[in-house]
Amino acid sequence: MAAVRKASEIRAARKQLRAVSAVRRSVFYFMRTILTLLAIGALCILSFISASRLSNAYILVNEGMNMRAECILKNSSENDLTAYFSHHCIQSDAEERTNNAALYAGMVISSYEYSLKIRDLHILPWQISTYVDVVEQIRGIKGSFSAESGSSGAVPEWTPRKYRLFLRKAEGRWLIDSVELLELNPKLDVAATPDPSADPLPMITPSPAPTDTPAP
Repeated sequence: MAAVRKASEIRAARKQLRAVSAVRRSVFYFMRTILTLLAIGALCILSFISASRLSNAYILVNEGMNMRAECILKNSSENDLTAYFSHHCIQSDAEERTNNAALYAGMVISSYEYSLKIRDLHILPWQISTYVDVVEQIRGIKGSFSAESGSSGAVPEWTPRKYRLFLRKAEGRWLIDSVELLELNPKLDVAATPDPSADPLPMITPSPAPTDTPAP
């Protein structure tokens, strides 16, 4: 009788153990599923924030440097720079802009082709400051000397420049906080397509050679 009771107790204990194991596996499964979903959600949020910041920084750098070039070539108001540059950057960069604008003093620039290539850009979601390396080119500058200047001549060409732009987040928005000149006339990437603003290569026009025609 004792043996039968002992066997039934063992079976009951095993049944209880299986039930506990099943509950434990279910709890672990739900916990693992919830943690996986939370990790995926966090990754999606981080990816969205990173992509948004990269996009904002890309627009900020391109539009800001384009406006800076317009201030240099067309003598535009520096107040337009406040949407892209900090006050500290506008003041510290004033000498560089003045030196570049001196080449076009007395000239009225009518048009130009601006190009900015970003070489290095990394912005993480938790960063409040970073830097961007860019190469600036201005081609096809067209203009003429004003009548007041009394001068004449060709429009000087713009020397390509490589800058390091320091970006900083202030008051909920990103601004260019510093413009550092790294290199004058840096090595440029070979264009994948023909450059429409480039001068055509000189070519020799073939002329037909006279040939003797037999007399009838």
